[in-house]
Amino acid sequence: MAEIKEANVEFKKQLSVKWVKGKSGHTYLCPVDALNRIKKPTEDQLKTICVDESQNPQND
Repeated sequence: MAEIKEANVEFKKQLSVKWVKGKSGHTYLCPVDALNRIKKPTEDQLKTICVDESQNPQND
């Protein structure tokens, strides 16, 4: 049972995401684990590790 609980916690950790707004005004959906490795991500870094949600038609 403990193994299942640990696997569940690890799975949730992998799915953790956070919305971040770049200096350009674009919004990005980023994995928290990746963001924690970068103190102040640049716009190029956000484009690399995140999904640009600014062009998503649902955001209108």
